[in-house]
Amino acid sequence: MTHTHDEIRIEKVWGTDNRLYELIAPFVMNPEVIRLNGGYPFKNTEDHLWYISVKGKNMVTGFISIVNDHLCNDFTWQDKDLLRILIERALMDVEKGTPVTFVADNSDRPLLEEMGFSVEKQWTKYFKMVKII
Repeated sequence: MTHTHDEIRIEKVWGTDNRLYELIAPFVMNPEVIRLNGGYPFKNTEDHLWYISVKGKNMVTGFISIVNDHLCNDFTWQDKDLLRILIERALMDVEKGTPVTFVADNSDRPLLEEMGFSVEKQWTKYFKMVKII
C-alpha cells in the first residue's frame, strides 16, 4: 500500500515482507546511517509495520515503524518535515483512544510536542513521549 505526498510516496510494509528488506537493508547497513542513529541497530519483528518514504523507483529517504503502539526505527536524515509526514501517516492506522509512545532525543522533542505528544519519562539524552490518538 502506498500513500503519496508531493514527490515522495509512503510505502506501508509489514516486518516480514520481502519488500522491506529490498528497501531498508542497504540503507540500515550504511555506517553513516548507523552513526547518525546513535550507533543503535534497527530492530524488526513480524509485528512491525513500516512506513517508508521513497523517491523514484527505490530511493529511500526515510522510514518509521510501529509495533505495540510504539513508534520506533525512525530515520529521516534529520529532516523534521519528513519525520512529521511519517508520524502522521503511521498514526492514521492507530485506533482512536490508543496511547502511542515514541522515544525521542532532544532534537525531536519540539516537533513531537508540536504534534501533541507530551513527556512521560525523561532520561539524560532521551524522552519517552506519549500521545493519545
